[in-house]
Amino acid sequence: MAAAGLSLAAVGMHSHVLLVASPHVLTADAVPVADCIVVPGARIHPDGRPFHLLQDRLETALRLWQTGKAPRILLSGRGSGGVGEDEVAAMRRWLESRGVPAVALVDDPRGLRTLDTMQRCGGTFGMRSAIVVSNPFHVARAVFLGRSCGLVTHGVEAPYGQDYSTGTMVRNVGREAAARVWAWLDVFVWGTSAVQGG
Repeated sequence: MAAAGLSLAAVGMHSHVLLVASPHVLTADAVPVADCIVVPGARIHPDGRPFHLLQDRLETALRLWQTGKAPRILLSGRGSGGVGEDEVAAMRRWLESRGVPAVALVDDPRGLRTLDTMQRCGGTFGMRSAIVVSNPFHVARAVFLGRSCGLVTHGVEAPYGQDYSTGTMVRNVGREAAARVWAWLDVFVWGTSAVQGG
């Protein structure tokens, strides 16, 4: 009975994250103009090239910036280590090589969790509104966390740029289900706060 109760609680937390986020996940055309576009970091190759899932995010962010949805793009992720570890530098190189000027890019090298990324967007960088761009399995949690800290947050799903393997999708979707429960606990139970500044 205890296990059943915990399972039901987890389902409720998971569902609440999706319920809060879903009205604010919009198409690229419908999303309102914001202070910035947020791209959460993800895995990169040893030579510093973004893996495909991160490239999907960057391509969508680029299109949003080009159509005037926000004047700046906030790049948030790991910002230290060598070429194959610095996600922020990898994202910056990718966008600059496609015509985005350096002045339009804001580096957040301390966005190690989605919670950090969204809280620091407002707290450290002073943004009042944001369009968070991520893969379809991830964007709802980012919107939930952004809105939970008072940031006017909308999300745009980055379309998959290729047919990912079943194993890749199962891993990501499964991991995300657990992460949504953890995000709910961070907000409503633990009151977790990101490190600001830096």
